[in-house]
Amino acid sequence: MPTGRSGDSTLDRVDLIFGAVQEHGYLTLSEVVDHTGIPRSSAHRLLTRMVRMRWLLRVGSNYELGVRLFALGTEGVRNHWFHRIAYPRLRQLHTRTGYVVHMAYLDGTEAMIWDKLGGGAFGAAVPTRIGTHRPAHQSAVGKVLLAAETDEFIEGIRHLAPATSRTITDLDLLHGEIAQVRERRFAVDRAESFNGIGCVATPVLAGVADTSDGHRAVAAISICAPVARIDNRLVAPLLAAAADITRHASPNPMLEHRGGV
Repeated sequence: MPTGRSGDSTLDRVDLIFGAVQEHGYLTLSEVVDHTGIPRSSAHRLLTRMVRMRWLLRVGSNYELGVRLFALGTEGVRNHWFHRIAYPRLRQLHTRTGYVVHMAYLDGTEAMIWDKLGGGAFGAAVPTRIGTHRPAHQSAVGKVLLAAETDEFIEGIRHLAPATSRTITDLDLLHGEIAQVRERRFAVDRAESFNGIGCVATPVLAGVADTSDGHRAVAAISICAPVARIDNRLVAPLLAAAADITRHASPNPMLEHRGGV
């Protein structure tokens, strides 16, 4: 069955193809047609063009994401102006605490990992990676990002899927948690996203938001540690790092640069 409508424009259809290939890893032409609903002749034409542009790679009769996307993704992480400001401070936070540090942003109602710092055995035990999406209510970074949104946005969330037995699955409890996060400017998750792992998170900003997605916070940063070690001692270095990032990212250079239309 198709996973979405075929769309009216070429961009709609390209987006459907990317989504289907990303979800399944690799697909044949027939499978692309089945998963997207795009007519076979149109799908074949688009796949051929996407291979030529290196958006996709064809291996035999299968198509997978291509090298150009990987290059863009890597450069997008490393060269984004906000990441360039945040990264050395995230590195210092990781060095200071010895725990895993994440930076994430809100994609719809999901938190997506923008960067992850922390190796070793514990780093490997935290099952996140750059590009990982998780429902925002399940994690500290997600709750911080939700807290930056309007009440109307929060009230639009209807289903709270559990990740562990500790995940918030009651809407009233989530609203209460969001209110606390707004008051204290940080969120805590104690094994709500992964068993045995806890995190504390806070927002990082870049001046007044004026974005096409409407989200208010640029990102959130977190420290993740074994759940037994999550306590108030992690809050001060986290808030200090966030304040330093926010200070250096304000005013937002994209809002200051008005040379284009």
